[in-house]
Amino acid sequence: MGFTRKLVRAFALRAHRSKVPTRLMPLSEIRSAVVYVNAVEPYCEPFKLKLKEFFNKRGIELKIIGEFDKDLRTDSDFFLSLNPKPCINERYAASSSTARFKAGRHQLKGGVYDLVVSDTTPEPVAMKEAFEVIEKMLNNIK
Repeated sequence: MGFTRKLVRAFALRAHRSKVPTRLMPLSEIRSAVVYVNAVEPYCEPFKLKLKEFFNKRGIELKIIGEFDKDLRTDSDFFLSLNPKPCINERYAASSSTARFKAGRHQLKGGVYDLVVSDTTPEPVAMKEAFEVIEKMLNNIK
């Protein structure tokens, strides 16, 4: 990647970084959520249905985004990235999100996420398995 491209990305990330303070929040305080997924992962569509079921059951409005979406800047109470490998689009979406609680699978520069669930194996696990662990943790936050 060229120097100019890296410089432009760094300025964009800094310019659009959210200033909203974040913290761990119980599900009862969350009214809206944005989930960043890897849309090219096999079985992504059935997994999106599981996400919708989980959040709808709790009365939480859900928006699912991915790296091919044009508008990555979002406004919600909760931001969750289930992307197995960090990428610039996820970093931008997480950094610019005005969510008060952010969770992901790997910490980004600047300590963006309040909750991080890392893979224990060298190969990344599927989004479904990562979400099952995050779901248990979310249900335990009071």
